[in-house]
Amino acid sequence: MAHEFTTRRRVEFAETDMAGIAHFSCFFRWMETAEHDFVRSLGQRVHGSSAGLDFGFARTHASCDYRRPVTYLDLVEIRLRVTKKSRKSFGYAFTFLLVPESGEPEPVASGKLEVVCVTRPPGEERMRATDMPVELLEAVDIAP
Repeated sequence: MAHEFTTRRRVEFAETDMAGIAHFSCFFRWMETAEHDFVRSLGQRVHGSSAGLDFGFARTHASCDYRRPVTYLDLVEIRLRVTKKSRKSFGYAFTFLLVPESGEPEPVASGKLEVVCVTRPPGEERMRATDMPVELLEAVDIAP
């Protein structure tokens, strides 16, 4: 079963401020993108239908701590670890590393996401927590 995932990306110009530094909010988008890539790597989806109901994943917690800035064209490695698993939710921890041209990657930030599988039954206005698809639940495990 999967419990870790790693991806890389370059900091794009549009993600930077006037000083060329990636805006803090980018790290939250990068966490979400890494989560989606992780789930897709398992042949699953973060939005779809199961048992006749549409489902998705709502964020119940998101945080990020920053050590140093990353700038335009820096290569950033994003490591995802599954820290929590229940029938309805996952917890993820993220480590962001600056990958230099030579030498060892350097940690630049760390983040957390907690997500809950939700559905909105027909005729109801509010979403409610629901069991996630069995195939996804069985494909994921908590990191040791």
